[in-house]
Amino acid sequence: MDESRGEADRVTDDGFLAPPPGLVPTPRKAEEVKPEPVAEDDFISLPPGLADFDSGTFKVEPPRRERVEREEPPAEPVFFPTPMGLPPVIPVQEEAPAPPVGRRSAPAWRLALPDGSFQLLERTTLIGRDPSASGEWPDAVLLAVTDAAKSVSKTHAALEVDASGGLVLHDLNSTNGSYIAQPDAEEIEVEPGAPQAVQPGAQLGFGEYTVTVQRD
Repeated sequence: MDESRGEADRVTDDGFLAPPPGLVPTPRKAEEVKPEPVAEDDFISLPPGLADFDSGTFKVEPPRRERVEREEPPAEPVFFPTPMGLPPVIPVQEEAPAPPVGRRSAPAWRLALPDGSFQLLERTTLIGRDPSASGEWPDAVLLAVTDAAKSVSKTHAALEVDASGGLVLHDLNSTNGSYIAQPDAEEIEVEPGAPQAVQPGAQLGFGEYTVTVQRD
């Protein structure tokens, strides 16, 4: 009866039978191992800022790179075409000739017409009602005039500017003749084939048509 009661007392709440006292050895506590002290000489001191202890990354000096100079490409040679067996010829730019100094153009001749207009005489001019080109002066200027009296022939006369710059009057076999009234001189008739020099200020008559010669 007592043994049964004792066994009942050793039964745990979980239904396991607890061993009698003294049968299970009491567990021993593990001994705490203290670390050995470390000498200060075992540490390596680092310069400030060399190590980042938060991330565990060490800073290192960047490698020193030498600067490489860029080489310019050589200039391309210029070749000039040269015939075989001859030395090369380098073209030379010619300078423009300087304009003449102190040279003045010859004064220009002109005719003052009855209607108030002017005709410049730069080269030989053929005068008439309806002048046509002449074989003697193929590049002559043709000056057609209006003559109400119809005393002027179709190709009446020629006013020629000669090589010296002078003005000469030719009558071209006109019907009513050509005349010159030089300044301070009497009027003369110009015969065909006998040209007469004209002075500035002279009056020229072609039949009844009169013009005045001027020179600038």
